[in-house]
Amino acid sequence: MTIPAIDMLAILPQTIVIVTALLVLLVDAAAGQARIDRQVLPWLSLLGLAAAAAAAVWLSLSGQPHYFQEMAVADGYSLTVMLVILLTAGLGVLLAQATVPHISHQAGAYYGLLLLSAAGMMFMGAALDLLVVFLALEILSLALYVLVGFNRAEARSAEASLKYFLLGAFSSGFFLYGIALVYGATASTNLEAIGAALAQGTGASASQSLYLYAGVAMLLIGFGFKIAMAPFHMWTPDAYQGAPTPVTGFMSVATKAAAFGAFMRVFVIALPAAQPQWSWALAILATLTMTLGNLAALRQSSLKRMLAYSSIAHAGYALVGLVPGTSQGVSAVLFYLFSYVFMNLGAFAVVTALERLGENDVLNGNFAGLADRRPALAAAMAIFMFSLAGIPPFVGFFAKFFVFSAAMAEGWGWLVLVGVLNSVLSAFYYLSVTVQMYFRKADETPAVAEAAGKSKPGLRRAEGKGKKGAAAPAAAAQPAETALALSTRSLSVAVFIAALGTVAVGLWPAPWTQWISQAVTAVFGG
Repeated sequence: MTIPAIDMLAILPQTIVIVTALLVLLVDAAAGQARIDRQVLPWLSLLGLAAAAAAAVWLSLSGQPHYFQEMAVADGYSLTVMLVILLTAGLGVLLAQATVPHISHQAGAYYGLLLLSAAGMMFMGAALDLLVVFLALEILSLALYVLVGFNRAEARSAEASLKYFLLGAFSSGFFLYGIALVYGATASTNLEAIGAALAQGTGASASQSLYLYAGVAMLLIGFGFKIAMAPFHMWTPDAYQGAPTPVTGFMSVATKAAAFGAFMRVFVIALPAAQPQWSWALAILATLTMTLGNLAALRQSSLKRMLAYSSIAHAGYALVGLVPGTSQGVSAVLFYLFSYVFMNLGAFAVVTALERLGENDVLNGNFAGLADRRPALAAAMAIFMFSLAGIPPFVGFFAKFFVFSAAMAEGWGWLVLVGVLNSVLSAFYYLSVTVQMYFRKADETPAVAEAAGKSKPGLRRAEGKGKKGAAAPAAAAQPAETALALSTRSLSVAVFIAALGTVAVGLWPAPWTQWISQAVTAVFGG
């Protein structure tokens, strides 16, 4: 019997993240008996994410792709997707450190699930087979279903988790049936084999063509659910608003990065023969997604719900870059996702800082007079809002410029016009937040994060009852004053990193675009 060679370097970053998740769970289980401070858990998580990022950079610098049984690969493209996901997870851990102690005593479970979800996302970007894409999709989804409902004392969190789970399971069925139909048309689930079969004319008969296009449509539904593409976005507003804010920030960025990472590889490498058909389908869906997301966001008073619909619109902008099916478009979408990490997670970090204990959302009115109370926080939020609106010189402007340029280069001028008009429309609700901060007077008491030195910190509903009569979760064992100080510091670091990235990458985009273009060209060609 011949034992096939296995190159473990191909999955080294994912392995590091999985091992870190297991270590976090073990340390959390032993914390009570060994008197270990559970505040070490986020730092252990960050250390593991940093080690995985270092491994990804090392593999990228080696210049040689590593294959795991022709099922997964560590090449320039997949490693770039991994680095975006790891950066998102790192910022997500910083946000969670400020919130988790107040909503649950199960910090180890939270960080373990976040890391396992990140590992599933990394496998999606590295997948060379549709079955691996499906397995990775389920790994990341199962962890996120639990994380969305992690705040058990909040009824909306449980409702959001249930909705996300039911619709997610439904979309997974579409995705799996799509794989079956594509296999029926091409006799393979390997991406390169599918592309070769279609190029050689396999599937030319009427029945096989029907299987192929039906399968492509169902794959599109599965990916569309994960990137919050209209009309498969129904879960997004409720899930984003009900989930703990750090979970919302993490999933709004990392899930898109993972889904787009697999989306682009599947459609550009496996299905170039069907590109004339799926390009038009994506163009129509991108138009619908941008327009619906922006129009719905205009009507929101909840910041989390507004950012949820904004996230839908940004999925539409990114789709514009994928429509041409070129390496330039893939590079533009990857840069867009990289930029989105800073500006969107930064906005959610500010929302986290303004949340009161016992609340799970922030209304527009909470930003009134923020420039007077917290000028640095208001300045950072203004940077994020300007960038999300696509105003230069921030990174959001260049992200949109590159995806629109890629579409324009292939003759999709009408789609670019729709994107530009939607960007103008989005400026109304993004700039309204800035108006609240700088031109309105505060009419409510500051959030607990702003009054840390005045109010006595305590547990969220520590003495109350949940909706079903269950006692609210206790916080971690450390003193409340210490927990609040650590939370404030981690939030400040997250906001600073996000603001720095939004400004610095916007002012110097060339090194980042060159790095991404080289990684994409090596895989997708010129």
